[in-house]
Amino acid sequence: MRSSWMIAAISLALAACANSLNERTAQKYYAAGEQAAGQGDLAAARENYRRALINTQIGNLGPEYESQAAAKLARIQGNLCEYEEANKTFLFALGAKEKVVGSESPATFPLRVELAQLSFDTGHYSEAVSYYEKALAVGGSMLAAKAPLDYAEILDDYAASLAYTGKKNESESVKLQAENLRKNSGATHEAIVKLKSAYVPYPKVCR
Repeated sequence: MRSSWMIAAISLALAACANSLNERTAQKYYAAGEQAAGQGDLAAARENYRRALINTQIGNLGPEYESQAAAKLARIQGNLCEYEEANKTFLFALGAKEKVVGSESPATFPLRVELAQLSFDTGHYSEAVSYYEKALAVGGSMLAAKAPLDYAEILDDYAASLAYTGKKNESESVKLQAENLRKNSGATHEAIVKLKSAYVPYPKVCR
């Protein structure tokens, strides 16, 4: 199953204490989705995250709640090869997040990268380029400073997307940037290989 080290960093507002019926119900379904996803039952996870999202909406719990539930649902949809639905749900999650922090906030970076990676992993390279460009514009420098190896991994896929869309010179420039980040980080070859192997792409074929 595709797991995301980016989205995992988003705080879980649904875990907070609540009084409203819809908020408690949303929390219940969210927790059930987490449990099902952890057990590899993606169909159950999808249904529970979907119900969590519905309850955030009918309970008017706000865009932050909606964004978090939708992001979880989108990732499960992507893992089930429901690519169109996953893309739509990620865009909904992003739109909700933007209502909270603004469209240029680095806080939108994780969702923009998820959209880019979904497109890249499933061979939609033109869309991937567009999503990568916006993601890097709002949060690239921040990630480069805090986690250069992680940033280099993202740049690798961005460079490949550029190459697949015929932008060879731009692709070479981005690849060089990624190489320099790894070189200047002082990381060992083993650490770089380990990081690469930790990423699980969205599946291209589902059983």
